[in-house]
Parts: sequence; structure tokens; C-alpha cells
Amino acid sequence: MTVYNNKISITLFLLASSLLLFTSACDEDDSDETVSGKRTSGFVLVGETASDTYLAKYIEELPTTSVDLSDGTDFSFFIPNSISDNAIFLPNTDRSSGFLKYIVNAEGELVEEGFIPTISPDPSRIDVRDGQLGVFQDPATPDQITIFNPTSFEIESTIDMSKGFVPGDADPFYFRFYFKENQVYCVVGDAGQDWYRSLFLHRANLATRTFEGDTRREGNGLGAITYLPTLGRDFTDAEGNLYVIDAGNFEGAGIPGRINKIPVGSNEIDPDYIFEPSVVINPENNFLPVFNELFILRDGSGRAIARVNTETPEEARSIVVAAGGVSNLSPDQLQNVRNILFASRSARWCELDLNTRSVTPIEGIPSIGPFFKRNVFEHEGQIYVPVVTNAPENAYYRYDPSTGVSEKAFDVLGADIQGIYKLEDDN
Repeated sequence: MTVYNNKISITLFLLASSLLLFTSACDEDDSDETVSGKRTSGFVLVGETASDTYLAKYIEELPTTSVDLSDGTDFSFFIPNSISDNAIFLPNTDRSSGFLKYIVNAEGELVEEGFIPTISPDPSRIDVRDGQLGVFQDPATPDQITIFNPTSFEIESTIDMSKGFVPGDADPFYFRFYFKENQVYCVVGDAGQDWYRSLFLHRANLATRTFEGDTRREGNGLGAITYLPTLGRDFTDAEGNLYVIDAGNFEGAGIPGRINKIPVGSNEIDPDYIFEPSVVINPENNFLPVFNELFILRDGSGRAIARVNTETPEEARSIVVAAGGVSNLSPDQLQNVRNILFASRSARWCELDLNTRSVTPIEGIPSIGPFFKRNVFEHEGQIYVPVVTNAPENAYYRYDPSTGVSEKAFDVLGADIQGIYKLEDDN
């Protein structure tokens, strides 16, 4: 646990950037690409270094061959939670308390524009619905969520969530916030990052600022259902159905990762909508049936992109079989199996059809690790997916969903890819 240090928003920057905008009003580049002194287009590239720090830099255009991160700004921590109105929202970059709002100024520099303090040394998650509303939780007050204005980055109110069900009456720790119309669904774990044998969601009404109820995805009672956080984005389809993902269980409990559907007009997870991508692609993949990084295409087709594990490495399977099952593994054997699974390259980037619940591997993109977590983004109708392997590959690949063609887009030098974040309006 770290000690929190209070910070002050950089008000002088706002004054300086306003003056810059005024004096450069006749400059065509500034008028097209900046509003009130901040960039409104381009990309923020983030990479992780060998010393566990993060490099981040702004680029105006995507490269055609390679981009070097070694001259980026060095942060102790820089993993965005949400992007809205050309701003990045994330936990404090010095690993202390609070949440930050970052923009890119007219000179292309990453600049802190706002700070919201928290009490807890481990703030959970900040997510933004649009330029008018965002949500976060301070685990020091676990029975409430806080509503803030992403534009002003000021707190507006709180919502009492104390009526939400948590096994053992434990304090909830919210790992993600999903938005659907005027509601927010909160993914429940606990502060120790333990999980429960069902996936629980708490629901609140953002218009009335009141708690509304719970919904859950039932497990099999034999193991926990886990969750792997991803970038906050719109997880609804063209009809307004909300899709909530979970990672199932990757310790042999036989619970595949699932895409859960909350239909338009309903507040409950549909028990009849069972879409487990790793089982669809390989029905025998019962030991490591995980997927992640769901990215729903905005073309109204009901398609999505995800990283899906296709198989269990034979080396890990042999250890489990020889022991007579996961429950018989010694601590050393279990750790060995985990090491094998985390180091394997048994996952593929795939196109998913959310309506037919089909999974199609995308040809031309190398396999990656099943627990690989990096950001997917769209630009000019093309989907960009990251590939980091021991081959070595440290690159983004480009996929055209209209033609099914994929190819390497560019290499990233200077740090392992953490993600590329496109500056854009409300998402």
C-alpha cells in the first residue's frame, strides 16, 4: 500500500494555453487540430520498460514502418482507464492516491489537466460515459460510487451502493463500470482482488443517482469467476444490448470465459445467451478457456474483435494429467503450470459475431499469449491489434473487417507495447 500525496491541478497551464490559442488563431494547423490549447486528433503511444516504468508520447499520425518510444515521457505508471473528449483518465501516474486527467497540449506534450484526490491508497477504477458524466470508486468508502464531470473534472455527487449483495457481506471493490443508457453496472470483486463463484454486478441509475439492484452470472460452484480489466469503451451494440465480459476460471475449475448479454429493455444478464469464445473455437479447450480485449465494431454488423485462447499447452496438460487433476497438484507443480500458461503463445486475434456466436481466427496475425493485455483501437475503418511475442514481435497489425485482410502496420521500438490511445470525442 502506498501513501497518498495530495496534488493541485495545473491552472497556470489553462491560462497559458488560452493565450497560445488566441495568439495563434490564424495558424491553420492549430485551428484544425486544437481546441482551447489541446490536441483534438492524433494518438498517445504507451510502452512499458524493462525497469517497470512507462514511456508515453504523442504522435500526430500513425507510422508506416516503425515508431520509437525511447524519447517519450517517463512515468512510474501510465495505464489509461478511459478516453473521452480527447482526454485520458487514469489512476495517479506516481502510484500514489487519486485520479488524473491528461490532455495533449498544442505543442504535443502530455499535460496533467486535473486531479481528483482519494482517501484509499489503492483507488479502484475510473470510467467515463461521455463529456458530461464519469464514475469512480474510492475503496475507503466502499459502499458508494462517485459521480464527476469529466470536462471540469469536479465531483458532483455520490450514490449509496450499500444495498448491493456481496458474498460474506464483504466490502465491494469495483473493477469496471459499464454504461447502458442512464444506468451504470459495477463489476464486483474485493479489495484483495479475490473473486466469487458467481460474477456479480451492482446497478445504479445515473439520472436519479440511486441504487437499483443486482444481476449475476452464475458459475458452477467449483471455482471463482475472474475478470481481466480492459480500456473503458462503449460495450453496447447498435440495438442497445450491453455486453459484459468475464475471464471464467483459468485454474482448471471448468468455467470458460464468457460474453454476458444484458438485452435492451432488461436489467438482467440473459441466462440463455451463452457465448464462450474459447470453447466455440475449440470444444476441448476446457483447461484454459479464456479470452479478453473485446472490441465491438461500430458499423452495426454485430461483430467484435477479441483475443481468444485456442488450446491448452501440452506441457501444462501433461503435468495435470500425471497428477490426476488440478486438485492434486503440489504448490510447485501448480506454479510450474501457471508459468507455462502465462508464457505460451496459444491465443489468436479473432473476429466474433455477437448474434450467431461464431468465432473466426484472423489470418496473417501471429499467435500471442492468452493473458496478453494491450489496447485495440480503430482508425479510418481499420482495426489495429497489438502483438508482443518472444519472436520477437513488438508491433501493431492492421485488420480490415470489410475485406478480411490483415497485415503488419508498424513496429514499436524502445519499450514493450502497453497500448495506443486514439484522441477522439465521446466514446
